[in-house]
Amino acid sequence: MSRARLTRRLATPVAAVFAVASIAFGLSACGPLARIPAAELPEGLSARVQQGRLDIEAHRLVVRIENGGDEPVTVERLEVDSPTLVPGMVRSDPFEVGPGDALQIRLPLSASECGDGSTTPDPEATILLEVAVPSGRASGELTADDPHGTLARVANADCLAESVERVATIEMPEHLRTTGTGAEQRAFIDVEVVPAASDADADAAGSFVIDRVYGTTLLNAEGGIDWPLGIEVAVGGDPLTIILPVRPARCDAHAIADDKRGTILPFEIRTADGREGRLDRSSGDTLKAELYAYYGERCGLE
Repeated sequence: MSRARLTRRLATPVAAVFAVASIAFGLSACGPLARIPAAELPEGLSARVQQGRLDIEAHRLVVRIENGGDEPVTVERLEVDSPTLVPGMVRSDPFEVGPGDALQIRLPLSASECGDGSTTPDPEATILLEVAVPSGRASGELTADDPHGTLARVANADCLAESVERVATIEMPEHLRTTGTGAEQRAFIDVEVVPAASDADADAAGSFVIDRVYGTTLLNAEGGIDWPLGIEVAVGGDPLTIILPVRPARCDAHAIADDKRGTILPFEIRTADGREGRLDRSSGDTLKAELYAYYGERCGLE
């Protein structure tokens, strides 16, 4: 990011630099001060972006700020700037990071910048900071580490969802369909796929293929682990129901007690505009409760 861009983004009164060196040049506390470059932020500051399993479902980004320096740092403003994200991810509530400590800040993810799919921006993040330390105040930027490819995964998932939604909606049912009782009970998740109507102003050639639905830590296909499908869906097509016979992935009471993503089904999808990957579809509260009840009954845990 250029110095001019950084100045435009952070040129606020709170970001002024009240360093002793500046006062020595005759600048008052009320006058405009030159911004301290990123290299002159407190020594030892670093940033990393990541997500935990619950953050993925909640659509949050975790920014980890580490202070490897010798004095406490108060971050008065933090902003995430990335070519793959719409601007606006800001935290203005101050927080302190002690020397040798680190703090994880969770921010709601803004929308992804998807474009037309022909080009993909570099998935990188710059963390813009305004900080205060015992010796003064500074503002600048840090290039965030992204060891797990979080930004690329977020952009791919969001833009895949955008491409899919232009073609059709994929809706989990409100209720689980079951037959039988006890260990002989069988269950089915009936997923509804409703294509968008053809429109003279829309992309009539829009389509995607659902290659498979993956099993989860809690649920597998009745006849295996995943559900191979190979179903093509196109704009203007007829609505269809995808029937997924499900069985417990294992019979263990701890599986339900520890469950975080077991009722979220990952759909493997390829779109006509060149995107591909997994699109998660979450179970609503009623369906989730019924899946847990089915799991317990078929496994004899109740």
